Amino acid sequence: MPAQAELFAPTADMYVLPTPEPAEPAQPLEPISPVPLKLVKPAPGEQHIIVHPERVDEVLGKLVTAHAANEFPYHLDTTRVPQDPRHMPEKLPLGDVEHAMFLWTVCYYMRGGIKSVDAFRRLASMYDREPGLFNADEARHAAPAHIAQLLKRHGLGFQDSISKLWVTNAQRMQDRWDGNPLNIYKEVETYDDAVARIANHKGKKRRHGQDYEGFIGFQEKMVSMITYYLTQQNMVEYFDFPLPVDLHVLRVTLANEMITFDGYDEGENLLSEELLFAMRQLYHNYAVANKVSTIDLCDSVWLLSESLCGMQPGNITLEPNGRKKRQGRSTLLIPGPIDFNNETQRRDYDRSCGNCPINDTCEWNIPSKPYYIGGVVYLRGRRAAFPKPGQLGFIDIKTDRLEVVTSELNTAL
Repeated sequence: MPAQAELFAPTADMYVLPTPEPAEPAQPLEPISPVPLKLVKPAPGEQHIIVHPERVDEVLGKLVTAHAANEFPYHLDTTRVPQDPRHMPEKLPLGDVEHAMFLWTVCYYMRGGIKSVDAFRRLASMYDREPGLFNADEARHAAPAHIAQLLKRHGLGFQDSISKLWVTNAQRMQDRWDGNPLNIYKEVETYDDAVARIANHKGKKRRHGQDYEGFIGFQEKMVSMITYYLTQQNMVEYFDFPLPVDLHVLRVTLANEMITFDGYDEGENLLSEELLFAMRQLYHNYAVANKVSTIDLCDSVWLLSESLCGMQPGNITLEPNGRKKRQGRSTLLIPGPIDFNNETQRRDYDRSCGNCPINDTCEWNIPSKPYYIGGVVYLRGRRAAFPKPGQLGFIDIKTDRLEVVTSELNTAL
């Protein structure tokens, strides 16, 4: 078995096209980061995270505008947030404690390892089968083994750990907040207030300086996640909070070089607490400066990546040993081959990158499987431009450029 670093390393012959020169980096944005953030990393030398404010404004401005105007891809029926009513339980009463508890429980599966929409649909099916398990007063008395069995039956992983925290968190929800997540937000005016009530600080001196048993599995990202769900559903009054940073936010940010890295090699895992912190700052500062709600900003970014980016050929990942023989973080993953003459790949590119509102700024392939299976995020080579479906493409051996032949003229991509 190859070493971990080799499992996700891009191959040298992935693309026929030459790698273009990187764009000239902009200066870091003062309100976000006066100096580049140093990463805590054992490799020799210094590594830095660099925020590019002009690119941030350009990319997010385009996405927020397209989302507000219901332009591509936001107008598509398949472009849906995870909490879309079509993904919710058929028997769930909406707008009150039952709805809030379902959204709270879904957060247990928002830590990676499964796509958000899949988690909603599978937990919705589980709710329709046993709604009592989503009631804190009943769930606190449930046997973890029974919950684990139901999770497995509905195709949900981490059965042992989640079944245990399911019961423990239900007990704490009932004891402290009368079984209702909405009660947590009474008199909460800031994100720090929410973190203080929700996040689990036991054994960790967090920024609030407390040793506090909050809810298991809830740290800053999950506090943002449940806040997003409840404010987006108008069950909690909106206040400013940093958006939850997941694969889709990471992908849009890094692929469009809103953040770059000094001292990192292509193919290296970029995921770190420092990066997540920088991204929370970046998006929060943009939302406040441009008077955009975190809800709209989150939907603009998340929906674009979820609906388009996984389709483009450069993000396709193959599992030679098959899904049934996955070995967790040691699973062998290889990049899908790029073939400019493959009509299916041309159509997929045209349906994703070809019509994307930020096609002009998106530079990198960032595949999802290494994140969901291996827990890593890396840049898998520069994103290549495909000819339109039906067009003839060839490589000019003199210039090493992809040439597209149309009925009237030749256009170099």
